[in-house]
Amino acid sequence: MYRINKYYSKRTQEYEKIYQRDDPVRQNEQNKIAEEIKKIFYNKNVLEVACGTGFWTVFLSETANKIVATDNSNEVLKIAKHKKYNCPIDFLKCDAYNLPFPACSFDGGLANFWFSHISKDKIELFMDDFHRVLTDKAIVFIADNVFNEGIGGKLVRDKGNDNTYKIRVLENGDQYKVLKNYYSEEELVKIFNRSGNLLNMYFGNCFWYICYEVK
Repeated sequence: MYRINKYYSKRTQEYEKIYQRDDPVRQNEQNKIAEEIKKIFYNKNVLEVACGTGFWTVFLSETANKIVATDNSNEVLKIAKHKKYNCPIDFLKCDAYNLPFPACSFDGGLANFWFSHISKDKIELFMDDFHRVLTDKAIVFIADNVFNEGIGGKLVRDKGNDNTYKIRVLENGDQYKVLKNYYSEEELVKIFNRSGNLLNMYFGNCFWYICYEVK
């Protein structure tokens, strides 16, 4: 196995293929996520955490007032910077657990397909700093995967560890053990009820999303 911190950088050229799978159910749910993002972030100043190659950033830019998109990988940011966006946008390399922004800097927060990569003992750490840089009553949208057997690699667990992992194989054959946690609808409600006032939640066949207002 290779070190996990190399995985996302090496995967850059393959990253968006996951959104191109010929599956009508997946495509419909992806479109649903995109439409929700455009609707709820209308005219807002949004912080996007773990923007990756900018796939969701493009949709966000259709209605947002301004975006600061962050990631911890220079390689994915290089790809994201070369896409076309419809509002002012800044890209920044930073640690999602230590955001370099003053308190109350944004009235919107987006974190798509990042939550499953947070170790369960670090959820509170991430959420506290994320909320710190958001205004009171800011809108947050978070989306991620629903577990489906056989998709995205073999799911494994280490003895004595609450987290789960996926064995991912790149096109060149390199293998990585990647932190990937999945949650039930009930678990998500319990987690995010502590974060704010729930506005909307969807739990589909392939993806889930949750939208809430920061308390």
